[in-house]
Amino acid sequence: MDAIGVGCFVEGGGSGPRESARMEVTAEGKVDVYVGSSAIGQGIETIMAQIAADALEIPMDQVRILHGSTNYLKEGFGSYGSRATVMGGSAIVLAAENLLKALRETAARKFAITPEDISVSGGVAHVRDGRSITLAQAAATDLLTSEGTFSSSKRTYTYGTAAAHVAVDPKTGSVEVLDYIVVDDVGRAINPLTLHGQVVGAAVQGFGSVFSEELIYDAEGQLLIGSLADYQIPLATDYPHIRAVTLEQFPAPHNPLGAKGAGEGGIIPVGGAVTNAIASALSSLNVQPTELPLTPPRLWALIEKARAAKT
Repeated sequence: MDAIGVGCFVEGGGSGPRESARMEVTAEGKVDVYVGSSAIGQGIETIMAQIAADALEIPMDQVRILHGSTNYLKEGFGSYGSRATVMGGSAIVLAAENLLKALRETAARKFAITPEDISVSGGVAHVRDGRSITLAQAAATDLLTSEGTFSSSKRTYTYGTAAAHVAVDPKTGSVEVLDYIVVDDVGRAINPLTLHGQVVGAAVQGFGSVFSEELIYDAEGQLLIGSLADYQIPLATDYPHIRAVTLEQFPAPHNPLGAKGAGEGGIIPVGGAVTNAIASALSSLNVQPTELPLTPPRLWALIEKARAAKT
């Protein structure tokens, strides 16, 4: 028996109240970027380097991201609540604006003109008469550094829908996920590859909650799941048919990137979509799962109970 189920979700992200970033140009002309967010598998080094490189109009290999230390910034709030890109990335944009301003001011002093007469592109300050100064040259004479703090009390809301196609064996209660797709709108995808990695990983985590992961206690409150041999977490090979589609139709209006917190939301619709699919597949038996995980023995018991009720 096979069927399709659908589940919709909304993921709140971009948790405030603020986040900070600091930039410093090295003697080689590269830019060290200090951020308050920490890497917890979401690709901080890549995403933040992209944002900084775009804002400064320099190659990514000229940017180094430093994180995970309270010595780097006066204040940093960290990674939680799908906030790192929204809050930390926006702080980088502001720090980049201040760094370019500092570069124009340094160039103005060098050429004895006003900052308004200087344009900056590709990390180089240009004067109309052809004179110019690079980030490295400016840093050789001045300490070229900047800070940026982004504050916001506005949450972001990624939303989407997931569809699951499952096959159920009513004789054993086993379920195979034939196909699974999740589509969400993230406002702006800074790096689709890292985003899809998080969404797909979150979906696999969701499958673990639906099919196998459970904390079991005895009557005296003793935990009976003592190791990963008993607590069965899913493997990537268990669910090979997962697809993620990202839309950017509605950018977030409250941050300069237009980004919404995303990635973690991939876990939200899994239980609903899969359970709806299983219920649809077993609709002829009037099986209505209301408890997770749906291990083969538990689903088989529901099937047998439904069959007994029909006789």
